[in-house]
Amino acid sequence: MTRTFIVAALLCSIPSMTLAQDMPPPVPPQEANVAVAPVQDGTPPMYFNPNNPKLTPAQRDGLAISQDWLDRSATGMRPVAGAEGAVVFLFGATEPSIVCAVLQICDVQLQPGEQVNSVNVGDSARWLIEPAVSSSGPNETQHLIIKPMDVGLSTSLVVTTDRRTYHMRLVSHRTEFMPRVAFQYPDDVAAKWAALKAHNEVVRNESAIAVPGGPAASPTGRPGAEYLSNLSFGYSVKGRARWKPVRVFNDGVKTIIEMPRVMQQTEAPSLLVVRAGGKVTNDKDASLVNYRVQGDRYIVDQVFDEAVLIAGVGKRQERITIARVQ
Repeated sequence: MTRTFIVAALLCSIPSMTLAQDMPPPVPPQEANVAVAPVQDGTPPMYFNPNNPKLTPAQRDGLAISQDWLDRSATGMRPVAGAEGAVVFLFGATEPSIVCAVLQICDVQLQPGEQVNSVNVGDSARWLIEPAVSSSGPNETQHLIIKPMDVGLSTSLVVTTDRRTYHMRLVSHRTEFMPRVAFQYPDDVAAKWAALKAHNEVVRNESAIAVPGGPAASPTGRPGAEYLSNLSFGYSVKGRARWKPVRVFNDGVKTIIEMPRVMQQTEAPSLLVVRAGGKVTNDKDASLVNYRVQGDRYIVDQVFDEAVLIAGVGKRQERITIARVQ
Protein backbone atom coordinates (compact mmCIF):
# COMPACT_ATOMS: atom_id res chain seq x y z
CA MET A 1 0.00 0.00 0.00
CA THR A 2 2.72 2.45 0.89
CA ARG A 3 4.81 1.60 -2.19
CA THR A 4 1.78 2.18 -4.44
CA PHE A 5 1.21 5.67 -2.93
CA ILE A 6 4.84 6.75 -3.53
CA VAL A 7 4.74 5.65 -7.18
CA ALA A 8 1.50 7.54 -7.75
CA ALA A 9 2.97 10.72 -6.23
CA LEU A 10 6.00 10.53 -8.50
CA LEU A 11 3.82 10.07 -11.57
CA CYS A 12 1.79 13.21 -10.65
CA SER A 13 4.90 15.37 -10.29
CA ILE A 14 6.35 14.53 -13.73
CA PRO A 15 4.12 16.96 -15.76
CA SER A 16 4.91 19.91 -13.51
CA MET A 17 8.68 19.20 -13.65
CA THR A 18 8.56 18.93 -17.44
CA LEU A 19 6.65 22.24 -17.69
CA ALA A 20 9.18 23.97 -15.46
CA GLN A 21 12.05 22.80 -17.66
CA ASP A 22 10.31 24.04 -20.82
CA MET A 23 9.59 27.60 -19.50
CA PRO A 24 12.20 30.37 -20.01
CA PRO A 25 13.85 31.95 -16.98
CA PRO A 26 12.00 34.94 -15.45
CA VAL A 27 12.85 38.41 -16.90
CA PRO A 28 13.83 41.10 -14.41
CA PRO A 29 11.28 43.91 -14.36
CA GLN A 30 13.82 46.55 -15.41
CA GLU A 31 14.82 44.50 -18.48
CA ALA A 32 11.38 43.55 -19.67
CA ASN A 33 10.82 46.37 -22.19
CA VAL A 34 14.15 48.24 -22.48
CA ALA A 35 17.66 47.37 -23.58
CA VAL A 36 20.76 48.16 -21.56
CA ALA A 37 23.37 50.14 -23.47
CA PRO A 38 26.93 48.93 -22.92
CA VAL A 39 29.06 50.86 -20.47
CA GLN A 40 31.60 53.13 -22.23
CA ASP A 41 34.48 55.10 -20.73
CA GLY A 42 33.39 54.24 -17.21
CA THR A 43 30.11 56.14 -17.47
CA PRO A 44 27.04 54.59 -15.84
CA PRO A 45 24.73 52.54 -18.10
CA MET A 46 21.92 54.40 -19.85
CA TYR A 47 18.66 52.85 -21.01
CA PHE A 48 17.88 53.68 -24.65
CA ASN A 49 16.45 52.02 -27.70
CA PRO A 50 19.39 50.05 -29.18
CA ASN A 51 18.18 50.47 -32.77
CA ASN A 52 19.85 53.44 -34.50
CA PRO A 53 18.30 54.94 -37.66
CA LYS A 54 20.02 54.55 -41.01
CA LEU A 55 21.74 57.84 -41.86
CA THR A 56 21.73 59.41 -45.30
CA PRO A 57 24.96 60.56 -47.04
CA ALA A 58 24.04 64.19 -46.34
CA GLN A 59 23.55 63.43 -42.66
CA ARG A 60 26.91 61.66 -42.50
CA ASP A 61 28.58 64.67 -44.12
CA GLY A 62 27.02 66.89 -41.48
CA LEU A 63 28.23 64.57 -38.73
CA ALA A 64 31.76 64.68 -40.19
CA ILE A 65 31.72 68.48 -40.04
CA SER A 66 30.50 68.43 -36.45
CA GLN A 67 33.08 65.84 -35.45
CA ASP A 68 35.85 67.87 -37.04
CA TRP A 69 34.69 70.89 -35.03
CA LEU A 70 34.71 68.86 -31.81
CA ASP A 71 38.16 67.41 -32.57
CA ARG A 72 39.59 70.87 -33.21
CA SER A 73 37.95 72.14 -30.04
CA ALA A 74 39.77 69.45 -28.05
CA THR A 75 43.19 69.88 -29.64
CA GLY A 76 43.11 73.36 -31.22
CA MET A 77 43.25 76.80 -29.65
CA ARG A 78 43.79 76.54 -25.92
CA PRO A 79 42.29 78.85 -23.27
CA VAL A 80 44.47 81.47 -21.61
CA ALA A 81 44.70 82.80 -18.07
CA GLY A 82 42.60 85.84 -17.23
CA ALA A 83 42.14 88.12 -14.24
CA GLU A 84 41.74 86.47 -10.83
CA GLY A 85 42.52 83.01 -12.21
CA ALA A 86 39.75 83.00 -14.80
CA VAL A 87 39.98 80.55 -17.72
CA VAL A 88 39.48 82.69 -20.83
CA PHE A 89 38.23 81.19 -24.11
CA LEU A 90 38.30 82.99 -27.46
CA PHE A 91 34.65 83.15 -28.47
CA GLY A 92 33.84 81.45 -31.77
CA ALA A 93 37.24 79.79 -32.18
CA THR A 94 36.39 76.47 -30.48
CA GLU A 95 33.71 74.85 -28.37
CA PRO A 96 34.70 75.62 -24.76
CA SER A 97 34.92 72.53 -22.55
CA ILE A 98 34.19 73.47 -18.95
CA VAL A 99 35.17 71.08 -16.15
CA CYS A 100 33.05 71.24 -13.00
CA ALA A 101 33.07 69.21 -9.78
CA VAL A 102 30.38 68.04 -7.40
CA LEU A 103 29.94 70.23 -4.31
CA GLN A 104 31.76 73.06 -6.17
CA ILE A 105 30.65 76.00 -8.33
CA CYS A 106 31.70 76.95 -11.86
CA ASP A 107 31.11 80.63 -12.60
CA VAL A 108 30.77 81.44 -16.32
CA GLN A 109 30.96 85.21 -16.84
CA LEU A 110 29.42 86.82 -19.92
CA GLN A 111 30.24 90.15 -21.57
CA PRO A 112 29.33 93.27 -19.55
CA GLY A 113 25.96 94.58 -20.66
CA GLU A 114 24.98 91.28 -22.31
CA GLN A 115 21.51 89.96 -21.49
CA VAL A 116 20.65 86.24 -21.41
CA ASN A 117 17.60 85.19 -23.42
CA SER A 118 17.57 81.41 -22.80
CA VAL A 119 19.63 78.59 -21.27
CA ASN A 120 19.35 75.04 -22.67
CA VAL A 121 21.29 72.08 -21.23
CA GLY A 122 21.22 68.54 -22.59
CA ASP A 123 20.99 66.85 -19.17
CA SER A 124 18.75 69.16 -17.16
CA ALA A 125 18.14 66.51 -14.47
CA ARG A 126 21.75 66.25 -13.27
CA TRP A 127 23.07 69.73 -14.09
CA LEU A 128 21.88 72.75 -12.14
CA ILE A 129 22.40 76.14 -13.84
CA GLU A 130 21.42 79.29 -11.93
CA PRO A 131 21.66 83.00 -12.86
CA ALA A 132 23.71 85.62 -11.04
CA VAL A 133 24.41 89.32 -11.64
CA SER A 134 27.34 91.55 -10.73
CA SER A 135 27.90 95.32 -11.10
CA SER A 136 25.12 97.62 -12.30
CA GLY A 137 24.18 100.05 -15.04
CA PRO A 138 25.97 99.67 -18.39
CA ASN A 139 28.61 97.46 -16.72
CA GLU A 140 26.08 94.97 -15.36
CA THR A 141 27.46 91.47 -15.93
CA GLN A 142 25.39 88.29 -16.00
CA HIS A 143 26.83 84.97 -14.79
CA LEU A 144 25.94 81.29 -15.16
CA ILE A 145 26.43 79.37 -11.91
CA ILE A 146 26.91 75.69 -12.89
CA LYS A 147 26.67 72.76 -10.45
CA PRO A 148 26.85 69.07 -11.46
CA MET A 149 24.88 66.56 -9.39
CA ASP A 150 27.14 63.55 -10.11
CA VAL A 151 30.62 62.55 -11.29
CA GLY A 152 31.45 61.46 -14.85
CA LEU A 153 28.70 63.48 -16.53
CA SER A 154 29.07 65.02 -19.98
CA THR A 155 26.51 67.18 -21.72
CA SER A 156 26.14 70.23 -23.99
CA LEU A 157 25.00 73.72 -23.05
CA VAL A 158 23.55 76.39 -25.36
CA VAL A 159 23.07 79.93 -24.08
CA THR A 160 21.45 82.60 -26.25
CA THR A 161 21.83 86.30 -25.46
CA ASP A 162 20.92 89.61 -27.08
CA ARG A 163 24.38 89.63 -28.73
CA ARG A 164 25.40 86.05 -29.58
CA THR A 165 24.91 82.31 -29.00
CA TYR A 166 27.27 80.26 -26.79
CA HIS A 167 27.87 76.54 -27.41
CA MET A 168 29.67 74.86 -24.50
CA ARG A 169 30.58 71.35 -23.35
CA LEU A 170 30.12 70.50 -19.66
CA VAL A 171 32.11 67.72 -17.94
CA SER A 172 31.88 66.78 -14.27
CA HIS A 173 34.87 65.54 -12.25
CA ARG A 174 35.15 64.33 -8.68
CA THR A 175 37.65 66.99 -7.54
CA GLU A 176 38.96 69.01 -10.51
CA PHE A 177 37.00 72.09 -11.65
CA MET A 178 37.29 75.58 -13.18
CA PRO A 179 36.10 78.16 -10.61
CA ARG A 180 35.87 81.05 -13.10
CA VAL A 181 35.34 81.03 -16.87
CA ALA A 182 35.24 84.09 -19.15
CA PHE A 183 35.44 84.90 -22.84
CA GLN A 184 37.47 87.12 -25.12
CA TYR A 185 35.51 88.56 -28.03
CA PRO A 186 37.06 89.39 -31.44
CA ASP A 187 34.30 91.92 -32.10
CA ASP A 188 35.27 93.58 -28.80
CA VAL A 189 38.69 94.40 -30.27
CA ALA A 190 37.09 95.77 -33.44
CA ALA A 191 34.75 97.91 -31.34
CA LYS A 192 37.70 99.34 -29.40
CA TRP A 193 39.46 100.28 -32.65
CA ALA A 194 36.24 101.89 -33.93
CA ALA A 195 35.89 103.85 -30.68
CA LEU A 196 39.51 104.98 -30.93
CA LYS A 197 38.93 106.10 -34.52
CA ALA A 198 35.84 108.05 -33.49
CA HIS A 199 37.77 109.65 -30.60
CA ASN A 200 40.60 110.64 -32.94
CA GLU A 201 38.07 112.16 -35.32
CA VAL A 202 36.63 114.27 -32.50
CA VAL A 203 40.09 115.40 -31.44
CA ARG A 204 40.95 116.19 -35.06
CA ASN A 205 37.81 118.30 -35.48
CA GLU A 206 38.49 120.13 -32.22
CA SER A 207 42.09 120.77 -33.26
CA ALA A 208 41.34 121.84 -36.83
CA ILE A 209 39.91 124.85 -38.59
CA ALA A 210 38.31 125.17 -41.99
CA VAL A 211 40.75 126.59 -44.53
CA PRO A 212 39.48 127.31 -48.07
CA GLY A 213 41.54 125.36 -50.54
CA GLY A 214 43.31 123.50 -47.73
CA PRO A 215 44.80 120.02 -48.15
CA ALA A 216 41.59 118.36 -46.98
CA ALA A 217 39.30 120.38 -49.25
CA SER A 218 36.45 118.31 -50.69
CA PRO A 219 35.69 117.99 -54.41
CA THR A 220 32.54 120.08 -53.81
CA GLY A 221 34.70 123.10 -53.08
CA ARG A 222 33.91 123.26 -49.37
CA PRO A 223 36.73 124.42 -47.12
CA GLY A 224 38.95 121.63 -45.89
CA ALA A 225 40.11 121.15 -42.33
CA GLU A 226 43.63 122.10 -41.34
CA TYR A 227 45.34 121.32 -38.03
CA LEU A 228 45.74 124.35 -35.81
CA SER A 229 49.37 123.38 -35.27
CA ASN A 230 49.97 123.91 -39.00
CA LEU A 231 48.55 127.43 -38.93
CA SER A 232 50.13 130.70 -37.87
CA PHE A 233 47.96 133.20 -35.99
CA GLY A 234 50.78 135.67 -35.29
CA TYR A 235 49.08 138.84 -36.55
CA SER A 236 48.18 142.15 -34.95
CA VAL A 237 45.05 144.01 -36.07
CA LYS A 238 44.87 147.74 -35.30
CA GLY A 239 42.24 150.36 -36.05
CA ARG A 240 38.55 151.00 -35.46
CA ALA A 241 35.78 149.92 -37.79
CA ARG A 242 32.57 147.96 -37.56
CA TRP A 243 34.04 145.43 -39.98
CA LYS A 244 37.32 144.98 -38.12
CA PRO A 245 38.66 141.43 -38.75
CA VAL A 246 38.08 138.97 -35.93
CA ARG A 247 40.99 136.69 -36.90
CA VAL A 248 43.92 136.55 -39.32
CA PHE A 249 46.07 133.49 -39.97
CA ASN A 250 48.06 131.76 -42.70
CA ASP A 251 48.80 128.17 -43.64
CA GLY A 252 52.20 128.90 -45.14
CA VAL A 253 50.75 129.54 -48.61
CA LYS A 254 47.64 131.67 -48.16
CA THR A 255 46.53 134.34 -45.71
CA ILE A 256 42.96 134.15 -44.45
CA ILE A 257 41.24 137.21 -43.00
CA GLU A 258 38.03 136.44 -41.14
CA MET A 259 35.57 139.32 -41.06
CA PRO A 260 32.62 139.83 -38.66
CA ARG A 261 29.11 139.07 -39.86
CA VAL A 262 28.25 142.75 -39.68
CA MET A 263 30.29 143.23 -42.86
CA GLN A 264 27.31 141.82 -44.76
CA GLN A 265 25.48 145.06 -43.90
CA THR A 266 28.34 147.45 -44.68
CA GLU A 267 30.61 148.32 -47.55
CA ALA A 268 33.25 145.66 -48.17
CA PRO A 269 36.71 147.21 -47.63
CA SER A 270 39.51 146.97 -50.17
CA LEU A 271 42.71 145.12 -49.31
CA LEU A 272 46.12 146.61 -50.06
CA VAL A 273 49.38 144.87 -49.27
CA VAL A 274 52.41 146.90 -48.23
CA ARG A 275 55.55 146.04 -50.17
CA ALA A 276 58.59 144.75 -48.32
CA GLY A 277 60.42 147.61 -46.61
CA GLY A 278 57.49 150.00 -47.17
CA LYS A 279 55.37 151.88 -44.67
CA VAL A 280 51.68 151.53 -43.99
CA THR A 281 51.28 155.31 -43.77
CA ASN A 282 52.70 155.78 -47.27
CA ASP A 283 50.01 155.07 -49.84
CA LYS A 284 52.67 154.64 -52.53
CA ASP A 285 54.02 151.61 -50.68
CA ALA A 286 50.65 149.82 -50.75
CA SER A 287 49.16 148.12 -53.78
CA LEU A 288 46.12 146.06 -54.62
CA VAL A 289 46.62 142.29 -54.70
CA ASN A 290 44.58 139.42 -55.97
CA TYR A 291 42.22 138.07 -53.35
CA ARG A 292 38.82 136.48 -53.29
CA VAL A 293 35.96 136.57 -50.83
CA GLN A 294 34.39 133.36 -49.56
CA GLY A 295 31.54 134.04 -47.19
CA ASP A 296 33.01 136.18 -44.41
CA ARG A 297 36.64 135.52 -45.36
CA TYR A 298 39.22 137.25 -47.49
CA ILE A 299 41.54 134.70 -49.12
CA VAL A 300 44.90 136.13 -50.21
CA ASP A 301 47.15 133.82 -52.26
CA GLN A 302 50.32 134.93 -50.49
CA VAL A 303 51.73 135.41 -47.01
CA PHE A 304 52.27 139.14 -46.45
CA ASP A 305 53.96 141.02 -43.64
CA GLU A 306 51.71 144.08 -43.63
CA ALA A 307 48.42 145.01 -45.24
CA VAL A 308 45.68 147.58 -44.85
CA LEU A 309 41.92 147.35 -45.27
CA ILE A 310 40.31 150.60 -46.48
CA ALA A 311 36.65 151.59 -46.84
CA GLY A 312 35.24 155.00 -47.72
CA VAL A 313 37.00 158.21 -48.73
CA GLY A 314 38.08 161.46 -47.14
CA LYS A 315 37.16 162.03 -43.52
CA ARG A 316 34.80 159.06 -43.51
CA GLN A 317 37.54 156.69 -44.57
CA GLU A 318 38.09 153.72 -42.23
CA ARG A 319 41.43 151.93 -42.10
CA ILE A 320 42.47 148.70 -40.41
CA THR A 321 46.14 147.74 -40.33
CA ILE A 322 47.21 144.09 -40.29
CA ALA A 323 50.82 143.24 -39.40
CA ARG A 324 52.48 139.86 -39.09
CA VAL A 325 54.30 139.43 -35.78
CA GLN A 326 57.77 137.98 -36.36
